[in-house]
Amino acid sequence: MSLKVTNLHAENYKRLVAVDISPTGNVVTIAGRNAQGKTSVLDALWAALAGGEASRATQQPIREGQDTAVVRLDLGEIIVTRRWTKDDAGTLTVESADGARFSSPQKLLDEMLGRRAFDPLAFVRQSPKDQVATLVSTVELPFDPEELERRRKAVYDQRTEVGRDVAKLEAQLASYPDHDPSLPDEEESAGVLLAEADAARAQNASIDQAIAEANRQAHTVEWAEEALREAQKALDTAREQYADAQKALLAMPERVDVSGFAERLDGLEARNRRIRAQRERNAVAAQLANAKEKRAQHTLMLTSIENTKADALAAVEFPVSGLSFDESGVTLKGIPLSQASAAEQLRVSVALAMAANPRLRVLRIMEGSLLDSESMQIIADLAAENDYQVWVEVVDESGKVGVVIEDGQVAR
Repeated sequence: MSLKVTNLHAENYKRLVAVDISPTGNVVTIAGRNAQGKTSVLDALWAALAGGEASRATQQPIREGQDTAVVRLDLGEIIVTRRWTKDDAGTLTVESADGARFSSPQKLLDEMLGRRAFDPLAFVRQSPKDQVATLVSTVELPFDPEELERRRKAVYDQRTEVGRDVAKLEAQLASYPDHDPSLPDEEESAGVLLAEADAARAQNASIDQAIAEANRQAHTVEWAEEALREAQKALDTAREQYADAQKALLAMPERVDVSGFAERLDGLEARNRRIRAQRERNAVAAQLANAKEKRAQHTLMLTSIENTKADALAAVEFPVSGLSFDESGVTLKGIPLSQASAAEQLRVSVALAMAANPRLRVLRIMEGSLLDSESMQIIADLAAENDYQVWVEVVDESGKVGVVIEDGQVAR
């Protein structure tokens, strides 16, 4: 069941005295000078259908000086009547064309009103976040945009944190000297080098002692030769001992040059510092590689989430070709809707309003005077193409445009 207004009757509602309008065509223009009741006509439409929501937006529905107000809306197959008296929120009846009343009238109207109010220009004035919410409410999405955005933000935050670690580790790595392949992995021990030097000195001392002993025995031989006649036996013994000393001297290893040990010991700590720095550098390099891998993994996760969202959105049939949304707001052909032309924004807004209200095929446009002729033509074309009825309020002093309201009544 699709419905349009065939007759609007209102008495004493806001600025209206009494109006009775049976509209024709897809665009119904409510015209006149300022403060004559034009807005009250469109508000009467909304008040009859929206009930509590419209009442909260209207503090005084009854015209000043009167006790009651009524709005009757004939939608062809059903008739909506709402009455107000002082100090009450109004009463509502909805009946079919043959006079049968519906038991839950507001529920019926809420179902007909769809998922958003029926002033399409209100969409253009919304914030990007609210525009996304409005767009989502008009289509069936295979995913929860808020949940997907929470997941994307969580992964993005994690990647940002890992990125900070990468930057920190890169700076830390840069503070170390370049890698030296000639350095061993472990530090050298000064104790080992000192022990090696002590052993060399001990070996040289033994050699010196052997030399001294040989020299001593040589002196003994000389003395023994001089005293050969007196102590031939002592001479023979001395010669034997000399021969033994010579043999021992020949069996000793070559002398060791100990002059380099002091120099090696002086450079040992500097070398060990380089070894420690290189070992620390290698550890930081490993941490940096790990952090970069984590950052890459988070980037892949973000790409997967964005691809999931893109694939899902590609399968959604939006009311306007090229319409979609991202974290910044609604987009049209890949650019933010706010950067689209006024005509494109209007076309999107009207199309969304029509998609949101498929049963009650009635839209209202407040402050229609702000629209130029091109915009009005767009609205007229969309209304004709989709069989919608659009009520537009315009300021006009000629008295020759649309339904003219003057002093709360229909003047023409």
